[in-house]
Amino acid sequence: MTETVGVRFKDTGKIYLFDKNGSGAKIGDHVIVETIRGIEYGTVVTEKEMAEEEASKDLKPVIRVAT
Repeated sequence: MTETVGVRFKDTGKIYLFDKNGSGAKIGDHVIVETIRGIEYGTVVTEKEMAEEEASKDLKPVIRVAT
């Protein structure tokens, strides 16, 4: 199983999935993630476990929980 988190970058923006990557991020945490636009800051709004086959191979990881 792959642990993923849904991250939102704006209050009412789209939710993007990222690999939790052992970061310990949970709903409500602010995280630093790598996107195609570079490193960005967002808020975790969902958590989900996905089967390896269901999870996309190109999921980018959560770099760390923001401090």
